[in-house]
Amino acid sequence: MNATLTGDEARHASGARRLRPGDRVTLFNGHGLTAGAELVAFGERGMTADFRVQDRHQQPVPRPGLHLACALPKGDRLGTLLDMATQLGMTSFTPLLCEHSVVKPAAAAFERWRRICLEACKQSRRAWLPQLLPAADPGTVAREAAGHDASAWIAHPEGQTLDAKFFAAGGDRYFLIGPEGGFTAAEVAAAEAHGARRVALGEGILRIETAALALLAAARLCPR
Repeated sequence: MNATLTGDEARHASGARRLRPGDRVTLFNGHGLTAGAELVAFGERGMTADFRVQDRHQQPVPRPGLHLACALPKGDRLGTLLDMATQLGMTSFTPLLCEHSVVKPAAAAFERWRRICLEACKQSRRAWLPQLLPAADPGTVAREAAGHDASAWIAHPEGQTLDAKFFAAGGDRYFLIGPEGGFTAAEVAAAEAHGARRVALGEGILRIETAALALLAAARLCPR
């Protein structure tokens, strides 16, 4: 069986990776399928790369699912957030729309976000590419979590303390991270109406990306 890479992926293989015919690589489709393959040849100007697939493996869906719903930080901080969150096992990302949000998601940004997540998957050897979902408000995200029998957690200074037993119940988790101005009381109430609970991340007020990564790291260290 053969496989062909085109566009940016082919150029990356011929340029930055400097692959040569006979070199072995691992290919993946972002949906759990990985394949050991041998480079056969590059097309004209390195615009295509042909591989001979030698073995294939379907990786299971990551469990528990870690769904991040997050207000967007300013500047390049979102790129850092998505990169590190993908490495930590983020299953999906929802831009969170809040009353105090400063940055609003633009339709054109999603393709850039996808590239960031894709590069992070390559670096960390993750076979599943995080799903990028449409923007939503806190109440909508909490309702979705409830509909999937998942737990929803709001990063909030008045929440219960995060400790080693925090995720003892297992199951998928939805993490809601507010903007720098914080959630409004109405937003917290809307999420709690669908079963979301507050969790405190220690003393002080964390940046958006710091809070998001703290919760993802804790969930990864305590998977059940």
